[in-house]
Amino acid sequence: MRFPRFGFGVLRGAIFLCLVVFGLAACTARLDDPKPEITPAATLRAQSSENAVRVGVLAIRSAVTAQAQYGPILTYLEGTLGRPFTFVPLGQEDQFTKVEQGNVDFIFNNPLAAVQIRRLYGTRFLATLSYVETGPHFGGLIIVREDSGIATLDDLQGKRGACVNFETAAAGCIFQVYHLKQHGINPFTDFGIFTEIASQDNIVLSVLNGTIDVGFIRTGQLEQMVLEGAILNLDEIRILDRATDNYFYPHTTTLYPEWPFAALAHTDPSLADAVRQALIAIPADHPAMEQIKAVGFVPTTDYTSLDMLIETFHLRSWDVGP
Repeated sequence: MRFPRFGFGVLRGAIFLCLVVFGLAACTARLDDPKPEITPAATLRAQSSENAVRVGVLAIRSAVTAQAQYGPILTYLEGTLGRPFTFVPLGQEDQFTKVEQGNVDFIFNNPLAAVQIRRLYGTRFLATLSYVETGPHFGGLIIVREDSGIATLDDLQGKRGACVNFETAAAGCIFQVYHLKQHGINPFTDFGIFTEIASQDNIVLSVLNGTIDVGFIRTGQLEQMVLEGAILNLDEIRILDRATDNYFYPHTTTLYPEWPFAALAHTDPSLADAVRQALIAIPADHPAMEQIKAVGFVPTTDYTSLDMLIETFHLRSWDVGP
């Protein structure tokens, strides 16, 4: 059968009629054809984000630095458990609000704040980070300029001091405050000025440039800054009341347990167990561990010493049982 041939005018009229009656889409597809289900890429990303496991990580120096340091741990967990993990940077204060509001599923932060949060919100510690040279413990330093004329703790009377946070910083404040208390010194009353500087890097630099006389920082901070070129050498800095033990880094204070990885109360217990097993199983030569010079995670250590500090200084959660 041969189809009739139409002139151009007839064809143009047919097209016009099609546009008017059915619209352009009707001219190119049959009305009874089902429309394909198309999910935009942005929607797919949003759905993936909604299903992701949210891990809050305390950003001591900056969010960028924290993600560079600890982001590979989340990548490892993704590959091991077969589900997406999202990095959520936390500050000294919003680490509490994020947990209270249930905006994270796990939290990885300094032990003082971690124990406060456990006391307040019933988090469950899964494992403790352990480093190559220092194991699962760390401490604090009290530093001054080498040429400051400050040689002993008693010389700190009336001086200008700074720490990271009066309530939540462990080796960036409370470890040193307790050490001074044991020697009869109260920085809040005996220092001429005692203030907060959020970054330990800036505390070191403030000591070096003379903005403050004395600063509180964690073990390894000075060595890391030398490695990064932020300071040239350690000869310009004096560590007060330096301990004489065999710990790898020089320090002033007693040693305390390292950062714990914890699950929130609402987190699926089976997921928490899987994360705990994956963390403890991570090999020392894994890139995530090499990135931070750690050997892995160990079963949760005893954090009673942090409970003691909280109760001694009436810090947040002091009136809530451990």
